[in-house]
Amino acid sequence: MKKIKPALIALFAVLAVVSAAPSASATPLGTLTISNCDGGGVVVNGTSIDWLPAGGGTGCIVTGTETLVTYSGGTLGPGVQGAIKDLTAPTVAVDQFMTFPSAPTLDFALTGLGPSVATSCAGVTNYQVAGQTCSVGPTSPFLLVTSGTGTTVILAAHGIVTDLTGSSLWQGSFSTEISSQSPAQITTTILGGGSIRSTESGHFDLTATPVPEPASLTLLGTALLGAAAQARKRRRSA
Repeated sequence: MKKIKPALIALFAVLAVVSAAPSASATPLGTLTISNCDGGGVVVNGTSIDWLPAGGGTGCIVTGTETLVTYSGGTLGPGVQGAIKDLTAPTVAVDQFMTFPSAPTLDFALTGLGPSVATSCAGVTNYQVAGQTCSVGPTSPFLLVTSGTGTTVILAAHGIVTDLTGSSLWQGSFSTEISSQSPAQITTTILGGGSIRSTESGHFDLTATPVPEPASLTLLGTALLGAAAQARKRRRSA
């Protein structure tokens, strides 16, 4: 049996350490669901999303029953009021996008929206046929899906959530129902410069996952470089 090279032994050892060691960036973790305060909705047009109450740059949100986020300051659970920043195109990077006064060290920063799909909504005129999916336009981050009673507007979103000790990734979607309107009607309104207002509260479903710790990545990178150098040395001496 051939001997295992020292560089490979070092690589395997580092991989074992990286896999087994607890990560300081393992928080925040959990699930966050939100809805608009007082049963309000959102106002959407071609360039902006205004969470109610209208104006002022922020809307009012409250955490839902499925919310359980653990972080360095404790836990964030259901029934907690917070704020969400309005969005204006083409901006997709927003710090403190969602914040909660009872959890002041938590910062849900938005880093991206979408993607949408290539199918145009212009020809989707029957909202009673459920499950048809399309986009307002080729650059729009919105997905429009017929529900049988109207159209669900979906906005995928993702970002980074941080607390005092670490950071995690979050991703999910905002959705709201526009009753008795087809995707084609909504598209005509938005592209014509008008706006639509939801008749149901929107919500995000977010799941935080750990971001790899920089120290662990450095160890892994060092081991990989060592293995590569050993391989080059063997080739030169062959």
